[in-house]
Amino acid sequence: MTESPQKMIMVSVDLFTEGVPLSADVYTRLPSGQYLLVGKKGEKSNFRTLHMTAQKKAELYVRGSDYDAVIQFNLALTKTAVMKPEISTHLKVNLISGLADSAINDLVDRKVVMGSYDRVKQLSGFIKDTVSQVKDIDKLLDLLGKLPKDSAAHGMATAAVSLLICEQMEITSKTTLEKVTLGALLHDIGLKEIPAAILDKPRAERTVEESTFYESHTLRGVELLQELKEIPSDVLAIILEHHENAIGMGYPRRIRDIKMNPLARIVGVANYFMELLHDGVGDMKSPEEALHYMEVTLGLPFNKQVFQALKDVVQAQQIKKPG
Repeated sequence: MTESPQKMIMVSVDLFTEGVPLSADVYTRLPSGQYLLVGKKGEKSNFRTLHMTAQKKAELYVRGSDYDAVIQFNLALTKTAVMKPEISTHLKVNLISGLADSAINDLVDRKVVMGSYDRVKQLSGFIKDTVSQVKDIDKLLDLLGKLPKDSAAHGMATAAVSLLICEQMEITSKTTLEKVTLGALLHDIGLKEIPAAILDKPRAERTVEESTFYESHTLRGVELLQELKEIPSDVLAIILEHHENAIGMGYPRRIRDIKMNPLARIVGVANYFMELLHDGVGDMKSPEEALHYMEVTLGLPFNKQVFQALKDVVQAQQIKKPG
């Protein structure tokens, strides 16, 4: 039996833990373009027994209206998993990998990344490998699991865009790419210290005191991660400076471009771009609208080389787009 729901989003098989009830109907896509229902909401997941997943060519989909519920369910499962020592580190990392896959698939859907199965796995695989190398991984996963709604997925997407910018800038050092990835994943970790009443309020409606408290999430993030002694200083700089900008009008220190950590410049641009795509300043924007807003409306208060690399990433996607 096939169905053709209007809006479908590709998700990773790693989002579904074997034997755990599904939080939404799950489909695969046939060569004809139709969608085949392979798992009903409430049924226990067993996708790894399917031939396509065994061959590591899983293309699973959920309805667009169910996507947020699937991600939130996975986050809740991750939070539960990191608290249980009997659950293997491998499974915990796979839960994170599933979030990374889905965040990147969302970028494909938004026409930011020229998507293919191998391309998505390449990006999400690097993110997964970077996370798995952290010695105190349970502590790291615990911090990620305590992030506010959507922040973990936002961090995954920001990491992917940051890696694409690095690729465009011909940054190839594995150590540097790992620092960028970890910094992007954790850039908003301090938000776990900000009350929901402030986070849920539109920025324009926050009082001066609330805005100041919100902006403290950069410093709070650094303080939280100082517990993980192996975190490199460059990663801490990314977390501290990802809201600074080239003209010295960012926060928390109002420093100019020349004084910013070079890796923080990359993550800062990727972060703002993703905020425009997902959170929106007013309305959610397309990639082209987000670039225009950053360059024309804001007057490009970002590092020019980094912004140009982002622009090249998006424009390359548009050139490659079929039709």
